[in-house]
Amino acid sequence: MNEVVHAFPTGRQDASQFIEQIYLAAAQPERWQQVLHDLVSLTGSRSARMLILDDTASTVLTSLKVNTDDSAHQRYVDYYVNTCPWRTELARKPGGQLYSTYLHFSCKQSSFYRTEFFNDWARDLDIHHGVCGTIDEDAEQKVQLLIQRTRGQGPYTQQETGAINSLVPHIRRALFINRSIAEEQVKRDAITQAMLRYRLPFFLMDQRGRIHWVSPDAEQLVRRGVLPAPRNGVLQCESSLDSQRLQRLVRRCLGTAIGGTGGAGGELLAHRSTGNPVRLIVMPLHPEMQPTAWMPRNGAFAAVFVHDPDMIPEIDQAELARLHDLTEAEARVAAAVARGESLESVAAAVGTSVHTVRAQLKAAMRKTGTRRQAALARQILLGPACRMEPAAMQLRSEPVQVAHPRQDTAVRRRAGHAGPGKPDA
Repeated sequence: MNEVVHAFPTGRQDASQFIEQIYLAAAQPERWQQVLHDLVSLTGSRSARMLILDDTASTVLTSLKVNTDDSAHQRYVDYYVNTCPWRTELARKPGGQLYSTYLHFSCKQSSFYRTEFFNDWARDLDIHHGVCGTIDEDAEQKVQLLIQRTRGQGPYTQQETGAINSLVPHIRRALFINRSIAEEQVKRDAITQAMLRYRLPFFLMDQRGRIHWVSPDAEQLVRRGVLPAPRNGVLQCESSLDSQRLQRLVRRCLGTAIGGTGGAGGELLAHRSTGNPVRLIVMPLHPEMQPTAWMPRNGAFAAVFVHDPDMIPEIDQAELARLHDLTEAEARVAAAVARGESLESVAAAVGTSVHTVRAQLKAAMRKTGTRRQAALARQILLGPACRMEPAAMQLRSEPVQVAHPRQDTAVRRRAGHAGPGKPDA
């Protein structure tokens, strides 16, 4: 603080209040506007801006500014930020501090006055001098702070630049807290999205394909041995081949969540040495951050939902019928398919023919927009008609026979499934 007091004609109390404002902004990002305002006042400057950019520092994601009108700032963000004559050199300088444009860059003042940046943007704003630097960064973003002065205010001296840099560690700590809070909010939003939209136990996977969060009911499945314990943060199957297929599905879904290429989701049957295979349903999740969020974080996740066929989900057939305009019979057979029951068992239970049940299933698939029994089951298990809370689940008294994908057509048909290339109905 002594450096600030000696470098600028302000009292000790002003510097103390400024640092207090920085830490208030750590928990209340809307206070950064006041921090910039106080920084301009404290350092005898014209204006200031803080930019959150992408990892290449070429695109502004969000920004704050004081003493620059909205139109001029927008033109700066859209174009002139990348015409600044110090920008290329700044990218090579160590981060965590600011540099005087008058003292620490190869572009001298006379050369600056001949640039497009000055003549088409800065001149009308009477911006002649500044300090700037990348004060914080992570794998996704860079944060740059820029403070400007008019010609009459003069350049920043070495002492003044050093005094400003003595404040930067406080700003960095506050930004770290901002980032941590934003990351937690994105994670909470993804968990909430998964829990509200789907009703199965799930694992939330981060962009590296590692487990980021586990729902309590998914933890119970691991403890019961339905799935092997994760290893080094990676979700495992008993079969190494199934594990590899699962990781490929997760990577594809993460590609979709991030916004690149990938798949909309998929599923696989993870085979076990004892018991029925476990159905793993992989879906991309991308909770939306508010466009005005100060510290936007990438909300790209994949969720791996687990359906254990040895557990009977409670499916609200009335709700299922309401959601898809199904008849009572169509809802009954659709719910049975989601539970893994065969068409023969449904027909026997209601005292009708398999042909009638198959017709009801075809109607249900048409109304739900699905073409295969697996897709219908996935839609129901992930929908609001399915209640998968632990209290609403019962262990099966007898295992359900689930055909291996490579079994012959005859076996699959005996289990109530259609042949390859045809709808399961």
